Amino acid sequence: MNVAIQVAGEDFSSIARELTRWIDGVLGRDYHRYHSGQTWSPSINLYEDSSCYYLVADLAGMEAEGIELLIENRRLILRGVRPGPIPPASVAERSEGKVAFRLHHMEIDNGPFHRTIELPASVDNDRVEAKYRNGFLWVIMQKK
Repeated sequence: MNVAIQVAGEDFSSIARELTRWIDGVLGRDYHRYHSGQTWSPSINLYEDSSCYYLVADLAGMEAEGIELLIENRRLILRGVRPGPIPPASVAERSEGKVAFRLHHMEIDNGPFHRTIELPASVDNDRVEAKYRNGFLWVIMQKK
């Protein structure tokens, strides 16, 4: 059985992000491109076996408490805010306010994220489990 993933509300930003990456590859440019306030969509995989569906979302750099997971009307909704990565600095440098980094290239999404995934009718909404491990959110959904 094949599982079709339908993304509700897929917006233009993911298409624009892919187009920007392609243009960067062609032109060979490294530059700062950050648009604060834009919502991004984490990458996912969806697997299935005889008893469950397994959804995994790439959410590196998050704390589990910062990830909101909802299931309503046969839709799984992921949302939250991922902080941007910050280069390491010594405690002394940070406490003295001497840390000043300049960003040359940015590809790691941060800020608010949102992803909605249509679930198969066979998912039992009362038997869903989520685990966050090594930067991946795993959602195990039992079948009816």
